Amino acid sequence: MSEEVKEPTVGETVEKSQEQEKAPKAVLLGTISYTEQEDYEKFLENLDVNQSIFVLVASCNYAQSKGVYSLDESELVARAIKTIKKASSKSTEDPSNNED
Repeated sequence: MSEEVKEPTVGETVEKSQEQEKAPKAVLLGTISYTEQEDYEKFLENLDVNQSIFVLVASCNYAQSKGVYSLDESELVARAIKTIKKASSKSTEDPSNNED
């Protein structure tokens, strides 16, 4: 019993190539993805303080998920992240805290 091999139609081929275009080229720290190297370079060039904090927190979470830290180190990193998040939420709630 031989199965007939079906050639993909032009529409199916275009669909597959579009899916491949949308797929991320790389995923960094389990959360940050990009499809083109230029996108990654733009992200690096335009990195602001909030994005930098996000990257640092993501890197800590990623390292923790890989078992990089000891128990004490995990506790320290978790406490630091909670402190940053708490301070960040307070500063966004009370705009008078901004020192511009």
